[in-house]
Amino acid sequence: MRRTLLLTGLLVALAGLTACERAASPQAAAPAATDAPASAAKEIAWRHGDVDDAFAEARESGKPVLLYWGAVWCPPCNKLKATLFKDPAFIVLTGNFIPVYLDGDLPGAQAWGEEFGVRGYPTLVVLTPDRQEITRLAGGNDSAALVDTLKRAANRRASVASVLKNALSTPQALSADDWSSLADYGWEVDANRLAGDRPAAQLLRELAAHAPDAALQRRFTLRALASEDDKAKLAPADRAVLTQVLADPVEFHANQSTLTYSGADLVARAAQTPAEAQQLGARLLAALQADAGDRATAEDRLDWVLVEIDLARQQQPDGPLPEPLVAKTRAAVAAVDAASHSAYERQAIISTAAYALQQAGDDAGAEKLLLDELPRSHTPYYYMPDLADLAEKRGDKAAALDWLRKAYEGAQGPATRVQWGVLYVEGLVRLTPQDVAGIEAATAQVAGELGTQPEGYHQRTRQRFERLGKTLAEWSRTHGGAQTLSRLQARVRAVCGENPVAGKNDCDNWLQG
Repeated sequence: MRRTLLLTGLLVALAGLTACERAASPQAAAPAATDAPASAAKEIAWRHGDVDDAFAEARESGKPVLLYWGAVWCPPCNKLKATLFKDPAFIVLTGNFIPVYLDGDLPGAQAWGEEFGVRGYPTLVVLTPDRQEITRLAGGNDSAALVDTLKRAANRRASVASVLKNALSTPQALSADDWSSLADYGWEVDANRLAGDRPAAQLLRELAAHAPDAALQRRFTLRALASEDDKAKLAPADRAVLTQVLADPVEFHANQSTLTYSGADLVARAAQTPAEAQQLGARLLAALQADAGDRATAEDRLDWVLVEIDLARQQQPDGPLPEPLVAKTRAAVAAVDAASHSAYERQAIISTAAYALQQAGDDAGAEKLLLDELPRSHTPYYYMPDLADLAEKRGDKAAALDWLRKAYEGAQGPATRVQWGVLYVEGLVRLTPQDVAGIEAATAQVAGELGTQPEGYHQRTRQRFERLGKTLAEWSRTHGGAQTLSRLQARVRAVCGENPVAGKNDCDNWLQG
């Protein structure tokens, strides 16, 4: 099951840092971000997939480019469409940029995603007219925070790489706005672009050490802790950071996204005893509720229930949850179900609601919610792997594979079809590893998808094929599939030759070595 959260814990890269790039002349400066009357805005003037044209227009106007990277099935992408992208004030704000809408299934989209180092959907990237990155943002974060960051970015011309370099070498030279740009940066959707071979956590620790005030130091520290792969107990200084932020409403609000997604994990790592874990968990929940106040939505309350479930599982990893918490989960799911009306709203929340029910032990409720959603959804195939997971969990392999097959057959768009096709083949390998002919046939069909996307062996498509290659190589060692792999490699090579894809060498070498 998938939550509408972006996972952290990535590596970032610190190679090729350059000096500040600023506007060459007053004429090249973008107009200041404004709060123009909402009545002046009707919709965002997206350039759909026209990336080169957008940068040409940016060079003429001096405006930065605002690149949106998303997919029609992606829940947080749909949340943006249901909320932020309809907000008249935000629509006015986008007038300070050249906005580009880049759906992951558009021709060439995966190549652009690779060029700009986009890690996941949705991502917003702001770039100068000469393609230097000013900032990037995870689109699943708080809308108000996104707006504030974009307002600042509209007037910036320094690349984030140059700001980072200066922060680590001459931190006293940075302005408050520079430090805010680093604190707001979407490290979780950065694909190894800013910091050598160092993990994000290490880089964020360095920024915490150089930050000019205690609140910023704590913010960088929390982001570092949330991105750590090592889930060891927190050091005393880090426990103090967590407790200070939980106690300060202003600092909690600044760190709300981090603490919503990673707060329960940080509580578990900070607590020395079960009693302390309960106390810290209660403080986390109270801070979340106080931060939302009377503006709390049904979706906020579902998020709180998910945090509460995570906290409860720390106390009781196995077995049923307390019945009051299960009842609270069902009520929260019913509330978001009733409150979500448009296609965008429902696509944004239903998978999270089903996940919550499953986490609460109500698999039957999760399955019913997903089945009821299929005829309502504009991308029903998105929910089918979740239904396959539920079927597999109860031991119904045939139903699980049927859902995975239907998901692949129903998937729309070249990159999406590859992604769902790989899920289907992985399901076959996992559930019916003895079906050599079926696995070969399904893999060959998925490989054939490359023929529909001549620029497509990039980013998510390439990553999915590489993952599938590892799965098949492991399977072949235990099921005598060496000849099958040879035939599949030849099939992929033929597809590359029939309709040469970008990244042809990688495509040709698939399943080799």
